[in-house]
Amino acid sequence: MIDSGNGEERTGAASTFSQQSPLRFLEAFLRNPFAVGSLWPSSRSLARAIVDSCEFQPDDIVVELGPGTGAFTGLLLQRLSNRGRLIAMEISETNIDVLRRRFPRCRTIHDSAENLPRHLSGKKAECIISGLAWANMLPVVQDRIFDGIFKSLAPGGEFVAFAYAHAYWMPTSARFRRQLIQNFQHVETSPIIWRNLPPAFVFRCWREFD
Repeated sequence: MIDSGNGEERTGAASTFSQQSPLRFLEAFLRNPFAVGSLWPSSRSLARAIVDSCEFQPDDIVVELGPGTGAFTGLLLQRLSNRGRLIAMEISETNIDVLRRRFPRCRTIHDSAENLPRHLSGKKAECIISGLAWANMLPVVQDRIFDGIFKSLAPGGEFVAFAYAHAYWMPTSARFRRQLIQNFQHVETSPIIWRNLPPAFVFRCWREFD
């Protein structure tokens, strides 16, 4: 998922604009529509809704899957207050370069989200945030990534994801929601965030304690 950034560590207005330009998102979508979920950067409203939905302490391990260019990354780093660890996994090599320049305090990994467990070295994350395009995924890919998430999420940990309102009834979106309901102890859905293009809503999911 490719997203714009908020609360970023700026290196200059010109470079920031080039990273956030909507034309960049359109180009990425046309190049790889199955990995890029939107033609437009995520809004500040969606970024704030996502980060405000996360429950973690400043010294926790937090994982962001599919950060794109960092819509949520800067805000997450602010919440961690230089004490916790933020691990961002991004499959796009171009986005990895952008993330590493903008967020040097974040551990940024160029790999598929399904391989998250191997990068945690046996540790567990208290919160996992998804910016992935679940509606664009084949069922087998959804299953592999879900398996990686469950192997990596601590007991009682939280999973936060978002989805676009216009894709609500797509079979892959419905399957994603069933996965959430079947695998998490408690699932909450936010009201639609209209100040985003396209409008979106947020899922908050908690894993049961062992």
